[in-house]
Amino acid sequence: MAESHLIDLRRRYTGETWAGAKERIGLLPEGSPLIPSARGDQAFLEGQVLRALLEYPTTYTTRPLRVLRVMPVEGRIVVRFAADSDPDGLAELIAWGLFSSGGKDDLRGISGLRVIAAGHNRLDLGLYGTTACLRLEGVPDRSWIRAEEVRLLAADKYGERSPCRHRSLTPGEKAFAREHSWFLEGWRETAALGSALLRRLLIFRSGADWLDMAGFTKYTDTYGFRLTFARSRWTDHDVLVRHLTHPLCGIALTRDKRTCSCAFGERNCRLWFDGPEQTPGRLDLQMLEVNGDCEIAEYNQVLTFGGSPSEEITHVTGNPPGATAECAPKCHQRHGAVAYIHRVARSRRKERDRLRPKAL
Repeated sequence: MAESHLIDLRRRYTGETWAGAKERIGLLPEGSPLIPSARGDQAFLEGQVLRALLEYPTTYTTRPLRVLRVMPVEGRIVVRFAADSDPDGLAELIAWGLFSSGGKDDLRGISGLRVIAAGHNRLDLGLYGTTACLRLEGVPDRSWIRAEEVRLLAADKYGERSPCRHRSLTPGEKAFAREHSWFLEGWRETAALGSALLRRLLIFRSGADWLDMAGFTKYTDTYGFRLTFARSRWTDHDVLVRHLTHPLCGIALTRDKRTCSCAFGERNCRLWFDGPEQTPGRLDLQMLEVNGDCEIAEYNQVLTFGGSPSEEITHVTGNPPGATAECAPKCHQRHGAVAYIHRVARSRRKERDRLRPKAL
């Protein structure tokens, strides 16, 4: 296959620039796959990052889990967030989604995640006690300053320790490891699949024209993606599956079972996949359709509010940004997404105000 075709193929999965993909392909050892795999602690860290992105509530965006591109090499990965991401929402994701909180029975975030360096709109992060690391780009300095401030204020208010720059495991991280070590073991067992999905995250965008992507996890072994489509932009699940399992850039997933109503003229699919041979883990892929013009218009409005690119909003909804539509006679009339994201923004401000010490 010609080099230009290999570059274009890799870019469908990673979202890299053409020049960046060309450079990284040129650095690969002879015989290496187009998208190299991570191993050991590095795979564990990447799997945990994907788990955090899937679990933490995100904003409405045309980017998969806020991510514009991933840049994988053998020993590390760079994840670049989209510029249209809500900076306050991104700060909250970093503060409470990535860095650990809670304790013995309710630890959230990534245990042992620490800041190595910060500045110039990027964060270098490492996993305590290992050489595993990754870089987050597209993080405005304002977002990081706010994220660290919130964690420091919360730690001071509740007599805890902020994990961001802590030089050892926090008491909460230690307590969770003692009480629930089987969680950590389970996450390690399925980390290779999580890492592989993170390194190919952009295929969910280039391979499907969804309105919304929601993420979730189940137990310690399942990574879940729920894609919602407008009727006119429906992507057949077999098309997306072919991309996910492509022999050069995909993952050798084994289809376990499916629940699909496409044969009956309805579009509501759920497919389960096992990881590649000797790679534990499962992928739960759900694909839903919205029919009403008013429902599609609501997605259009929240994507516009979130700052997604105009051309992408037009592409996935079929209408320019900000379009509205009258409800059909049988509409459920429950259109609250725009009000919801306004409430979330207000709650963030209230939380910051609550944590800040009151002036005497």
